[in-house]
Amino acid sequence: MAAIGAATSRELAARGYRAAVNYFSNREAADQVVELVEADGGEAFAVQADVYDPLQAAELLKRSAPDGRLDVLVCNAGARFTPAPAQTLPWDDFKTKITDELSSVYTLTQQALALMGAQGQGRIVYVSSVVADGPPAHGTSKAALNAFARFVAYEAGPLGVHVNVVAPGYVGTKASSGLPKELQQQLARNTPLGRIAEPEDVARAIAMLVGADAGFVTGSVIAVDGGHGLARR
Repeated sequence: MAAIGAATSRELAARGYRAAVNYFSNREAADQVVELVEADGGEAFAVQADVYDPLQAAELLKRSAPDGRLDVLVCNAGARFTPAPAQTLPWDDFKTKITDELSSVYTLTQQALALMGAQGQGRIVYVSSVVADGPPAHGTSKAALNAFARFVAYEAGPLGVHVNVVAPGYVGTKASSGLPKELQQQLARNTPLGRIAEPEDVARAIAMLVGADAGFVTGSVIAVDGGHGLARR
């Protein structure tokens, strides 16, 4: 269970949503998230599925909304990528990254729109990245995700469904802890708010977008980077 996904499950559950915690193979991590949610007085349950598989993605939505009601879909699965320049990046690696990035949201989006359209309302949030301009595989896939979100937002608006994107910068997680301390400190120095993001920062941005205060916001890409993109280098 990814750190941003876990934080988002807890944040939305704290705001009254019943959270379906998706996991691929680490059932223990998903169960820990459910336990934390329940300890805080919220409701959550774990659901196993490989969201890159269209059949499993469709089944995930059915199991997550057994009564046919779905208020919020957060797509946070991130496909692995090879951080290599275009000159040396193998085509198969590039193609796989692009395909996986979009396949992880395509079926989920179709299934969610069917449910949300029938009920006349809903919120979809995709987790992208502020580095949608590089490196090649990662940047292209995130730029494609951002563009996809805008097309979906245009189609989904008449159904009463809002579609937005949160684009984090560097986030302090267990997965990113291997980054050299010097580089982490440099990132913090180049961020106007003076620190790197925590998973909870991203989770709160997602919660804002699915709440009533963002009732007239759709098709937007919200950077969650503490202003790092504004920094003068």
